[in-house]
Amino acid sequence: MGVMIGEIWTYKATKPSDNLEKVRPILIIGDDEENGLKFVDINYVIISSSASCGKYDVKIKENQAIKMGLSKESIIKTTKIYTGSKMKLGKKICDLSVEIKEEFKQKYRKYQENIINNM
Repeated sequence: MGVMIGEIWTYKATKPSDNLEKVRPILIIGDDEENGLKFVDINYVIISSSASCGKYDVKIKENQAIKMGLSKESIIKTTKIYTGSKMKLGKKICDLSVEIKEEFKQKYRKYQENIINNM
């Protein structure tokens, strides 16, 4: 399955609050295909339509979200980083626009620097 970093896909994620699976949009931020592993995992961040926007998160306004294929205004939760199986991927929704990708990269970098600086 051809998955590229920077794409938004549906994913059958397990909700930490009740341990139930829910199909939700995610942003792919990495995979270990180049690692030469037989079973390839992906790294992703959650895209939420119900969470509030923190200082490291990226807000996608409603008109832009709908053009992208999301149902309503959404938040890319930069601090909610997960690793999971490619087998749980559903369908590709879209590629991230250049503007949103740049904002994500800036905020993700700041979040990672904050973690490293506080260790």
